[in-house]
Amino acid sequence: MVHNSIKGKLRRKKETMKSLRMERKNKRKNASSTAAAGSSSEAAMSEAIEPSSSAIRAIEKKPPLPLDSSSTQQVKQDVNKISQSMLIKLYNFCTRRPKANEELSVVVSMFGVHLNRRDTYTMKPKGCVSNMVILAAGKIIMEEEKETNGTVTRHIFSPQFMNKVKCDLNLSNEDSHKTWCIDDVSVFILPSKLGYEVYQCKLIFAPTLFEEHWSCYVLEPKDKTLYVLDSMRDTLSTSKKNLDDATKRRFEELLVLMSPGSTKENVSITLVYADVPRQKNIHDCGIYVLKYMEIWDGSVKWQDKTMPDYQYKEIAQFRQSLLCGWVQHPKNEVREKILEAAGVWGKLS
Repeated sequence: MVHNSIKGKLRRKKETMKSLRMERKNKRKNASSTAAAGSSSEAAMSEAIEPSSSAIRAIEKKPPLPLDSSSTQQVKQDVNKISQSMLIKLYNFCTRRPKANEELSVVVSMFGVHLNRRDTYTMKPKGCVSNMVILAAGKIIMEEEKETNGTVTRHIFSPQFMNKVKCDLNLSNEDSHKTWCIDDVSVFILPSKLGYEVYQCKLIFAPTLFEEHWSCYVLEPKDKTLYVLDSMRDTLSTSKKNLDDATKRRFEELLVLMSPGSTKENVSITLVYADVPRQKNIHDCGIYVLKYMEIWDGSVKWQDKTMPDYQYKEIAQFRQSLLCGWVQHPKNEVREKILEAAGVWGKLS
């Protein structure tokens, strides 16, 4: 009996101990699950506030959204159309026939030259450009080259230079052959007036209006070659041949006056008729001369010629782009006034 009683107590004790162990094990398991859940929650909260480095890398690897190229292109086309329409409006304003009280109104004023409404009217389609347009264009080309490169390599005489050659040619036979002295041409060549030595320029241009037609002489001082650029040269009239010979002689006299060590005996210029394309009408000769002054350098670049064979639409576009470019030039002193009067102020890109 006693033995059985002891055994019963031991069994109950074991069961109690087992129950306590199981209870402690369950508590530890529950605590671990709670901690894991808390850690996961904290990690999720942390990633929501600040993405992990792996998340950042995943975002960086995503390709950017493609641009709608068609929409972008359409916007550019719309802007170009508006800008072009404003340029046409400005061009039409500057080239419409001026009223009597508008003829002397200045449209372009810079670098000491001025173009009034009477001058810009000659830049209209089929217009014969005025002396002042040629003079202004030459001055602008030289000043822009000086500002960009610090020097002038393409000197452009004003049309008055060739007016003097023509005037001397029309004098009596004795006076027409009188040799020029420095006083005769100082206004055209003196460094004190120009700021540089003309004979050191690569090319010297002399735009010429003769018998209601514009052409251009170009002297290359280094090679002593005088080129004749004429967009309507087919047969050479006697009067034009006389002018060519007189111009050659006057340029030889200029070289003697300008170049140290040059004398009448050692200066001989070769006259060459440049192969340039013909104009396709009777009124665009002045625009061809403006393009000679701008780009001609004697090099053969366009199908065995030294100038492109322009089409009529291109010549018409030159008229517009040249005039509108001068009006919009930042140095044009009346730029804002003209753009406002034309109704395009703030509308040109």
